[in-house]
Amino acid sequence: MLNCKVYRALTGSDAVFRGERVTYGSVKERVRGFLKPLAHLVSDLGVPPTAITVAGFLFSVLAALSLGTGHFVRAAVLIVIAGVCDMIDGAAARAGNRASSRGAFLDSTIDRYSDTVVLLGALHYYLVRSPSGPEELTAGIVLLALAGSMLTSYTRARAEAIGQECRVGVAERSERMILLIVGSLFGADTLRIALWILAIASHVTAIQRVRHVLLRVR
Repeated sequence: MLNCKVYRALTGSDAVFRGERVTYGSVKERVRGFLKPLAHLVSDLGVPPTAITVAGFLFSVLAALSLGTGHFVRAAVLIVIAGVCDMIDGAAARAGNRASSRGAFLDSTIDRYSDTVVLLGALHYYLVRSPSGPEELTAGIVLLALAGSMLTSYTRARAEAIGQECRVGVAERSERMILLIVGSLFGADTLRIALWILAIASHVTAIQRVRHVLLRVR
């Protein structure tokens, strides 16, 4: 019964039964709301938000090592934990009245390192550990996905630097993490497909953001 309630709370199935529109964005907000008590608990325990951010990065490093050695399910679990850290560090900072520009900047920077290291783990697997030998094409797709992820973040940062909100696009960071989690759960072949989708979707997102800003500024 509890599991059913948790599922309905996270997916918004109750809202569907009431005839309300459920979007991916609303599901993300429900997940954040579900994790809010954890953020408050961490804050009450006196854990610095920066420590949560750094912990998320360390879990990403462990995920990268797992990917690089072919332990895909373990990598998926570690990416989930890293994602939870990323979702609660800001909430914990606000709950403890510790939110600051310094913390936001550090969080954003470490997120980029986390994205990079996980994809480098996948790159190592397909170039060095793949049973069929080096997969140059897949390695190229990983690098393309990495470039797309960086451009997605960069376009948003530059937009916000000139005063433009830029939370648009088909593949924000949470979507990219979900792709890697699902791909890793089912092994190397599924991860390869996920990386193709990630490479395409991240560049589409970057282009969407460029278009979004250009239509609003001179």
